[in-house]
Amino acid sequence: MDAQKFCTEMGFCDLVPPGWHWVMPPIMLILLIVVVGVPVARILRRSGRSRWWTIVAFVPLLNLIGLWVFAFSRWPKFDRSPA
Repeated sequence: MDAQKFCTEMGFCDLVPPGWHWVMPPIMLILLIVVVGVPVARILRRSGRSRWWTIVAFVPLLNLIGLWVFAFSRWPKFDRSPA
């Protein structure tokens, strides 16, 4: 489907003025980081892992492998004996 035809049929062209279309890619990137990165970082923090592992969530195929490794590995937070 042609991009211009999609834009006019769906009515998305009127949402952003023509001079501001360059703003959409950074906004979509920030939205992706917030929607995916924040929950992943919170889950990792609660499980006792470093939040730096959140980067793996944004790498295709590596994120699936990381999810499987994370799901079936021992969680450091729960391996500690209660004090």
